[in-house]
Amino acid sequence: MTFTSPLYPLFLLAVVLLYWLAVRLRVPTLGLILGASLLFYASWNPFYCVALAASAAVDYNVTRAMAGTSDARRKRLLVTISLVFDLGLLASLKYFNLFAGTTVKLWSALGGGRAEVPFGLLFAAGISFYTFQSLSLVIDVYRGDAQPARSYLEHLTFVAFFPTLLAGPITRGETLLPQLRAPRAALDAEQGGRALFLIALGVVKKLVIADYLAMNLVDRVFDLPGMYSSLEVLAGAYGYAVQIYCDFSGYSDMAIGSALLLGIALKDNFNDPYRSADIAEFWRRWHISFSTWLRDYLFFSLPGKRPGTIFPYLNLVITFALGGLWHGAAWTYLVWGALQGLGLAGYRFLQERTRKPGRPPKKPAWRTALGVFITFHFVTASWIFFRSPDLERAGQIFSRLGRLSFGWGNITPALMLAMAAGLVPQFLPEGWYRRAMDRFVALPAYAQVAALALVFVAVRLAAGTAPAPFIYFSY
Repeated sequence: MTFTSPLYPLFLLAVVLLYWLAVRLRVPTLGLILGASLLFYASWNPFYCVALAASAAVDYNVTRAMAGTSDARRKRLLVTISLVFDLGLLASLKYFNLFAGTTVKLWSALGGGRAEVPFGLLFAAGISFYTFQSLSLVIDVYRGDAQPARSYLEHLTFVAFFPTLLAGPITRGETLLPQLRAPRAALDAEQGGRALFLIALGVVKKLVIADYLAMNLVDRVFDLPGMYSSLEVLAGAYGYAVQIYCDFSGYSDMAIGSALLLGIALKDNFNDPYRSADIAEFWRRWHISFSTWLRDYLFFSLPGKRPGTIFPYLNLVITFALGGLWHGAAWTYLVWGALQGLGLAGYRFLQERTRKPGRPPKKPAWRTALGVFITFHFVTASWIFFRSPDLERAGQIFSRLGRLSFGWGNITPALMLAMAAGLVPQFLPEGWYRRAMDRFVALPAYAQVAALALVFVAVRLAAGTAPAPFIYFSY
């Protein structure tokens, strides 16, 4: 089951009705949310729940033990146990098949004879996200910044919360645990309206823009770049930049909206990233829960923070290279992450060398526009590595771009309109989004529900084919 499957609206409606009935009758709601979350996850594969429960059990006991001791050495041992178990489980389920296949091929190439991988491990959808979510609480308890969950049931519910389980946003204990413990007395009209608006917006982003671009341009260009002109390949690169934004931010909108129907407020995960005037601003606006996780739990944990040395710049590259590998064990992800780290390191270096004492002067409009143009194209170029199945394909894409051929037969007005629909709203004046949401919230409740149902049905009928999987489900 996914957010775009026909069954999900019925599932969500049932969970919301039962949840608010339980709140009204003063029945504990934690078990209801956990049951719904495990049912949602088991609809993919019941065995996924085994790894989830095991990770939660280890982390819950580790956090309780850390909270009960003041011995620094014991705390370090406990947090190490959690890190080794969680990251080992993540690496095993996510990377074992790739490493095993590579080892067998290398063995055969070195003359070891024909060999086959004796068994494979099942990749668990969402494991990268719930592992980071659980580890954030472990590290916060280790640092003394948070208290552990009150019970294993509470910790497992925090990790398995179905709106965030498969692809985030990566939510920290300080945000989610208090809301799980003390549910709101009732869902007010404003919250309900905002939730329905976000879900409808996410459906449009995913099914109308992202899937259309993928099916009609992006997948074709990245599968067979040699069949297209430079201009068409460039359009494919632009199309993927829009597709991945609409796909992932659409998922985040639906996740935040689904949680809000339960009275649980999650933090925003995207904030018009393509209007960023520099790469640092981009990462403050793109996949915010992931970028802040890397900053708070990885970058700040690396040694060598002293200004005036190479280490702060090197740490940026290391942090984002590892962030790239978090997406998968492939050279393309490593290159993508390293490029982001190098871009951030270069920007920080220039910023420190050109910074003057006092309040920084306001940038002229042309410099901001130039910064947006450069940042967008740097990010788009790096997306080519992220999207390509291997470095060879990425090289073919760049080679095709370098031919400077200008055929545009495959660039249709509908594709241009879809790209514009994903990009233009990010450059509208601040406040338009809030005003649009406020107008939707002002509608009667029955009109909001009817509008959401109409959007969902109309989009599914217009799509004509089953929705494509969300891009980040494979991470």
